[in-house]
Amino acid sequence: MRAMKIPSLPQGTIGFLISNFTLVVKIAITGIPGIGKTTLCLKVYNALRNKVKICGFITREERIGERRVGFRLIDLSTNFEAKLARVGRGRVMVGKYEVLIEEFESFLENVDLNGDLVIIDEVGPMELKSSKFVSIVQDLIKRENVLFTVHYKANHWLAERIRKEFRLYEIDEKNRDRIAEEIVKLYDP
Repeated sequence: MRAMKIPSLPQGTIGFLISNFTLVVKIAITGIPGIGKTTLCLKVYNALRNKVKICGFITREERIGERRVGFRLIDLSTNFEAKLARVGRGRVMVGKYEVLIEEFESFLENVDLNGDLVIIDEVGPMELKSSKFVSIVQDLIKRENVLFTVHYKANHWLAERIRKEFRLYEIDEKNRDRIAEEIVKLYDP
């Protein structure tokens, strides 16, 4: 085999290429309910919020005592909250929960999605009932530096696309802290 001569580059070219290289990081987190997907997102948010502009939202359970009675959304930029779902009967149902589509879509109209890192918690059966949410996620998939959580049983075509196109981490009690640290390093400027 013959050695190939590598052409010389103008001085400083390598440094220019390295300093102007942008790492595109698209990460999806999955795992069973209650395993810590939202907590992982918050760890990433807290570790990086003073270094990069982070936006998007997280989803929190609403509980009365030990009983889960619904879910609420929190905008990471403004801390504005809205209800996503509640126990009860309604027009759009996922299991025992009424999905509050109008309230969710109103929240989506106001949530900030123009950051250096966008966190969406979660791409799941309730959220995927909204055509507005599906459209927003389709647009975000094209961007750099996004972190999504994906419901582990969601079989919607968009959840499947995210699983295929993103770096997918399945978290459990043993690996979730290590994975959070790894993700922070990937997004840290």
